[in-house]
Amino acid sequence: MTNLPKNAVTWFSIPATDFEKSISFFQGLLGVELIRDIHGEGDDAMPFAMFPKEGEDSVSGAVTPADRIKPAAGGVLIYLACNDIDGALERVDSLGGALLTPKTPLPGDMGDIAVVADCDGTPIGLHQV
Repeated sequence: MTNLPKNAVTWFSIPATDFEKSISFFQGLLGVELIRDIHGEGDDAMPFAMFPKEGEDSVSGAVTPADRIKPAAGGVLIYLACNDIDGALERVDSLGGALLTPKTPLPGDMGDIAVVADCDGTPIGLHQV
């Protein structure tokens, strides 16, 4: 095949009914600082909080207000990079989330995964290599 993309995913958006609460949830869960910015201008301006990444070619995404797209408990499941999956799973309840799938080892040296519900109930995968 030709013209294959470098990454299958180029961006993701996690809609949040309470934007500030969701930012706090993910910052507390992953132990990272989300990067705040605004996309567009005037009536089309939309704030977002982007997950940090290393390098220009790395894939990232953001927490966005749920103005147009609502949080959902089904559909596509994304996995976020997590440097301390055990610590994140210990913090999830206190941040208003819930554990959906416990830490599960992947084959070989692929790491571990788990699935949590964020503070809006949206399932989010965690992946630690």
